[in-house]
This record gives sequence, C-alpha cells and structure tokens, in this order.
Amino acid sequence: METLLDIRNLSVDFRTTRGRVHALRDVSFKVPKNRFVGVVGESGSGKSTVLWSILGLLAGNAEVTGGAIEFGDRDLLKMTEAQLRGVRGEEISVVFQDPMTSQIPVLTYAEQMQDVLYRRKGMSTEEKRRRAVELMAKVGIPDPETRIDQYPHHFSGGMRQRAGIAMALLTDPSLILADEPTTALDVTMEAQIIHLLQELQNDLDATVVLVSHNLGLVAELCDEVVVMYAGEVVEAGDVRQIFHAPRHPYTRALLECDPARISDTQGRLPVIPGDVPDLAHPPGGCIFAARCPRAMDICRERTPPDVAGQAGGVARCHLLDGPAADPGWPPPEDVQVVQGGRAPAAPLPAPAIGDTPVLEVEDLNVRFQTMGALRARMKGISDPFVDAVLDVSLSVRPGETVGLVGESGSGKTTFGRTVLNLVPAERGSVRFRGDEVRNMPERHFKPLRRDMAMMFQDPVGSLSPRKSVRALVTEPFQIHGLRGVDLDAEAERLCDLVRLPKAFLSRYPHELSGGQARRVGVARALALNPKLIIADEPTAGLDVSVQGEILNLMADLQAEHGLGYLIITHNLPVVRHISDRLAIMYLGRIVEQGDAEEIFRQPAHPYTEALVRGVPQPDPDRRRTHVALTGEVPSLMNRPTGCDFVNRCPYADDYCRQVQPGVSAQPDGRRYRCHYPLTRPARSA
Repeated sequence: METLLDIRNLSVDFRTTRGRVHALRDVSFKVPKNRFVGVVGESGSGKSTVLWSILGLLAGNAEVTGGAIEFGDRDLLKMTEAQLRGVRGEEISVVFQDPMTSQIPVLTYAEQMQDVLYRRKGMSTEEKRRRAVELMAKVGIPDPETRIDQYPHHFSGGMRQRAGIAMALLTDPSLILADEPTTALDVTMEAQIIHLLQELQNDLDATVVLVSHNLGLVAELCDEVVVMYAGEVVEAGDVRQIFHAPRHPYTRALLECDPARISDTQGRLPVIPGDVPDLAHPPGGCIFAARCPRAMDICRERTPPDVAGQAGGVARCHLLDGPAADPGWPPPEDVQVVQGGRAPAAPLPAPAIGDTPVLEVEDLNVRFQTMGALRARMKGISDPFVDAVLDVSLSVRPGETVGLVGESGSGKTTFGRTVLNLVPAERGSVRFRGDEVRNMPERHFKPLRRDMAMMFQDPVGSLSPRKSVRALVTEPFQIHGLRGVDLDAEAERLCDLVRLPKAFLSRYPHELSGGQARRVGVARALALNPKLIIADEPTAGLDVSVQGEILNLMADLQAEHGLGYLIITHNLPVVRHISDRLAIMYLGRIVEQGDAEEIFRQPAHPYTEALVRGVPQPDPDRRRTHVALTGEVPSLMNRPTGCDFVNRCPYADDYCRQVQPGVSAQPDGRRYRCHYPLTRPARSA
C-alpha cells in the first residue's frame, strides 16, 4: 500500500525544571493511504505528542532531537512556519477531543467555517457557505441551512463534534488526525460518531490517524494499530493481529484490563502493577520491564529488538527473539497473563447488604426556572419552569452499589446534588438513615455531611491547586470543626487506606497523575467515615488499568466499612462490574431499575437495550453494521406528549405518542416505564 505519512526515529524532549523529559524516543511507524491507523496506550505514553509533532504545534519548551516526518515527499520537520501553515487545515486536518474548547463560542459556524477556507481566494462567500452547508449535511446535522448560523452553545456535545468533523473535511485534506474524538460523548452518541467516521472513510477514502485509549473505539474503526508505552512504540500491526494475537506483554496486559472484555463480574478487575516510568530518567533496557510479569535480567540490561511477526507487524520484546526467546510466548488467548488487582492482606468478605436503606428517595421532582416572571407573562407563558428530575424513586442500602446510568442531560448529576442538599427539590421525599432531609436548612444539614460524601467527576479540577495532598485530605476535619484530631496521623492513615505513598503528602494536584488525583479524592470522601458516597463518573478520563485499581479499591473499602455507593456514570462496562442494582435515567425519569446482571442480560426498556448494545466491543470481528439508537435527547422545554422516549424508540406506535407509561413491576422486582417491555413474550412491533 502507498504510504501517505512516514514517521522515522522521531525523538522529542521537553525542557522542565526537573531536567529534560524524553517524551518520545525513536518512534517509527507508517500510515498507509486510505487507511485508519489507531495509536493506543496509557496516559503519558506519548500519543498526543506524536500528533502535535506532525502538525508542528508542540509547546515552546519542546525540542525535536531527531528523526523525520515525511508527508508525501516533504519532511514536515524541515518546513518553515509559513510552509506549515499552508499544510495545516489544507492538507492535514484535526478533529479535537473537546469541541467546546476548540470552537470559537462568539462566532457562528458559518463564520468559523468560512475562516477555515480563508486560503481559497477563488471561492466567493456564497460558495464557501454552500460548501459548509454541504459538509454539515454530510455529517448528519439536521436542517443545516438554518443551523449553520447558530453558535456552538446552541449545539449538543454530539452535534458539536459532528460540526468539528465537518470543519476538518472542508478543505478535502489528505490526512485527518483525530485526538480522542469520542471521549466526552455518551455511549449512544459515541456509536453515532463511530458510524459517521466509518461512512466518511468509505465515501471519501480518507486517511485517518486516531489517537485513543478506548480499545473498543479502535477495534471498531481501525485497520492498523500502533501501541505506545512511555514514549516508545512497543508493537504495531494489523488490528486483528493486535486484538487476537498480541505479542508484546504490554499489549496483552492492556487488552486483559479492559472491563468490556471481562465476562466475570464477581472477581477483582485485573490491573497492570506500578506506574509509567519517569521519562526525565528513563530506565535502561526494556521500558516496560518494571511492570512486566515476564521480566528477566536481560530485560533490565539490554534494549529488546524489534521482531517482525509471521503475519506481519512488529513487536519489541526479548521473549520473541534472541537468547531469552520463549517458544511458549505468547500463550493462548484464554490464558490470563495479568493477575487481579492487589488483594488486601486478609481477604475481605463480600459486603453484607443491609435491610434498612441508608438513602431512600421517593417521587422526587426538581424544577429549574427558565425565565423571570415578568418576561414569562409578556410571552404568555404560564409555567416558566423545566422539570429536570421527575418522580424519581430510588434507594441505597448499606454495603450496596447502585449505578445511575443515562446520557448527558438526563438528570443524573442534578439528582445527586439534590440528595446532598445542593439543589432544592420541588416535591418528594429524601430520607437519609430514616430522617427526612429534603430542603433542610444548611445549618441543620451540615452535621449530616459527615456521613454523606461526594466524589467529583474531575479529580484534579475538584482539588484546590494551592493546597498540598496533606491539606486536602485533612480539610474535612477542619471544615467540621473536629478538635483533638492528630491531622498528621489522619493524613497518613488515609494515604494507607487508598494505597497512596506517604511521600505524596507534600505534593500538589498538578504533580499527580489522574489515578493518583482520584485516590486523593477517595481519601477526602472517606476522611470522616461516611455511610453514603455519591461518586460522579469515578473512572472518567482514566486508563483501563487505573480504572481497575480504583474500582478494586472502592470494593475493598465497601467490604471493610459497609459503605453504600451511588455511582453516576455512562460507562456501562464499568458499571456492570461494580453495581448490584441499576437505575436507567432518561429525560429526568427513571425508565428501568433492578438487578444489574438481569438488566444487562435482558433489558426491559428499549432505551436500556440501546445503551447496552451501544457499547463498542474491543473485538474487530464484532463490529456493528448499524447504530442502535439515532437522534438526541429532546430538550426539557419540549418534552414529547406521550412517552419521553417516543421520538427515538424503534418500537413506538400511536399509543406511545399519546399516553405516558406508568411504572410497572415484574416478579423479579424489576420496575420499568414502557407500554411494550422487551421482556414480555408477546409484544407489539
């Protein structure tokens, strides 16, 4: 195949106060024309650094110390800034990770897309607009002639990402770089974007380099895969060879740690021990040796060779060639190489789930005002409110984990904040340990906060950047005025509890990795020995191995302390492993709840079915041919007349469009809102 991009021996350093960080070392791989190439690896592996090296957009303290990046017959590293500006956008485009920060909030999409075409002097303004509308329609944005004049905040997250893809395609680029294009999206919208990229690749013969740590996304989209670890390429090859017969121990470990590939929901999740090495002082020999379950003396002393495979591809490992070669490596696919997470000194029993709920919510309703009373009267609007949470009933018992799942805008976080008395409720009941706490005055509620804790979605953003880890984990004692407490001893106790080295007590949030910052958040939440923890996306942004560490830690703490967890997430593979019960939320209502395993095995509500089927599988042989769910969550200000899900449901009929379904129950205790549940033997089509 013709090579479009050839990266050879690329090395990049960053000058820091700790010395030079050797972020990339002799990175080499090719991107064939008209192919999808995925670049995968943990955070800190150098994936994004490769991307920004291609574009010449590295930070000011970066220095390319060697190598070449040949795009066609030109070396991008030897181009001047003016020459690179002619390549960026014109011949190489980017789809960014967060469309809200990569798009200009004060310009309409028409203005932004005309700016992208600023070099096309021969095109009139009308031609540029026509081209932009054409691309907006191609990526599936409805009514593009009108919506192109709207601003980014008028679009949902999925629509903003579609607009970002349209911008990337405007100039008919030869190469598209996609940096985590679905990270910020829900599972249903992720499936739509995957399907869109597949269609565009087929229609336009596009060449795409996809950077991601989502193995399911890579398996769905890519033809070839490059696996990076700590600034080096450790394996590369065809997507099926990488996923079904990985040859490097790191690739094997990465795949085994993916919750989506693990069918057993009872055991501990496997994790890769240790952390990515400090690249200011990279170790000699194999870069993965310190974490490798098969490491030998030669691995720590000598750099392994790049070994070509019989089916193509290359892997960098002593086990494959040389004096330490092992003919039994790699083992069969069903043999587990990575063990479960580190078990506690004494095995902990499964948490005993209590009979009396620690949290009991009944018919909760939360409303937000959309405009002032005077403006509403002038517009003739009698009820200027939207219902963000409607008639929600949910309970959490001691030792139980309840997963609250749904798309963005479904009301999950609002529900959690209302339980913690951070948002006032319109009506309903919230009982904590038997006492009514809904809308309780803060002076009365504050003592209860010792028994109710929150784990926030952004582990670094939720920590004060001006405080050390010691100050952060002991802050709850000071907020609640607990006297006679040895704060130093408590800080060390909490570090031991979450398995964080005591040396980290003097560090600040910016000096922590995502997993380490998450552990600090867990320590803060556990400081006062709460009875209930509400965790908002506890694994968001974490690599699969770090996800396993955090979930195993939470399971151990639950078994030891009898904690009740309410987990708010849209990560279905994760929630399946940690939840006893599931509640599926859509447009402010819970549409299904019951035993987690039963819901995954046979969903009752069509929305639940779409969520379960929407998870991309880390197996290139199980690629989906259609999207389970199209469209987006309707506006809360324009609810459908009948069932909330009627506009997106493949089974809806006229009765669904007219009548809101009530709550029905099954003999196994499952409850759902649907006129035609999927679990009923005979149902209307």
